[in-house]
Amino acid sequence: MGPRGRPALLFLILLRTVATQGRPPLPPLVKVTHHVASAVSFLRCQALNFYPRNITVRWLKDRQPVDAKDAESEDVLPNGDGTYQTWVALAVTPGEEQRYTCQVEHPGLDQPLTATWEPSLSNTLAIGVISVIAVCVIIFFTGILFRILRRRQASRGATGDYVLAECE
Repeated sequence: MGPRGRPALLFLILLRTVATQGRPPLPPLVKVTHHVASAVSFLRCQALNFYPRNITVRWLKDRQPVDAKDAESEDVLPNGDGTYQTWVALAVTPGEEQRYTCQVEHPGLDQPLTATWEPSLSNTLAIGVISVIAVCVIIFFTGILFRILRRRQASRGATGDYVLAECE
């Protein structure tokens, strides 16, 4: 950056600082996601679009804090619009995901916020719909095949019933 760009950059930093001072706290948007890899499930708690920067995000197992060394976390990062984001991930045993909750404390919240991972109903619903359609298609084609075979069998039996007439 050249000497002319530095004053402009300093001016933008000053303007952003002035704009955010006196700004009311903006509570975080909290989202818990789930990912399965091999024999381990990963839960990730994301806190997004919050202001000011200070925030505490931690995992609880059966309402008891999980040791911080067992969780992987990201530093609080700026979004570029004056808000911040962060996340904390945890490896858990598959099937025990419901025992874990993410707890978030922030000046924009009246009380700590807790979030859990909820299995997606859309995946279950989609699998159910696809299964029903597949079963219907199989039944339909089995019915058509059955009718074709019955007609062939009936037509073979009909040719055997004819008797030649005698000529006089």
